Amino acid sequence: MFNIAQYLDKFKNIGQGEKAFKEVVFFAIKEILNIEIERKNISIQNGELILKVSPTLKNAVFIKKEKILNKIKEKTTQKVLEIR
Repeated sequence: MFNIAQYLDKFKNIGQGEKAFKEVVFFAIKEILNIEIERKNISIQNGELILKVSPTLKNAVFIKKEKILNKIKEKTTQKVLEIR
């Protein structure tokens, strides 16, 4: 007999990878810059980390870009090449 609960369990974890990645980025920026960026303003596209924040915050992120990228690289397997 077909069990719908077992079938739906396959779809339970869809989107969890992106959520976990956003958490890693959030905590890396918070640890290095002591700034909290909302998770909805963090996205990744084609290996580029895209932050939808004010220019002032972007400048602070770009100043510490290498440290942030290294921290993200330590904690996740997802490849990030650039921050925009």
